[in-house]
Amino acid sequence: MPFLHLHWYSQVFQGMGLGLLAMFAHEIAHILTALALGIKVKRVGFGWKGIFTVREQGPPGKNIIVSLAGPLLNLALLPSWHWLPTFCLANLCCGVVNLLPIEGSDGLRALRCWQTMQRKPTGPST
Repeated sequence: MPFLHLHWYSQVFQGMGLGLLAMFAHEIAHILTALALGIKVKRVGFGWKGIFTVREQGPPGKNIIVSLAGPLLNLALLPSWHWLPTFCLANLCCGVVNLLPIEGSDGLRALRCWQTMQRKPTGPST
């Protein structure tokens, strides 16, 4: 029975562990960037979607930088392919999926910040 071979399980657990490491690095990038920009980090936790960070939003210019910090770190780790292909794949998935403009993603958050920054102020016309 092939599913009883331990080699198969070790590959699965290695992939899961490296995936968690990629998510951890992603969140650390958000946290360090937020702190460097003076944005307060309120909480870090683990939920059904993985590791998450709750922080103050901050102004759109700073928020877009913090939102993109996690996925960009994941993509910056892609050269790890030569040493750890599974870690590279985990970072590729984490980075690309987080850049998609879907609900709850860094990509949607960055897009909304960008749209806010592109709006012209509406004031009284003279």
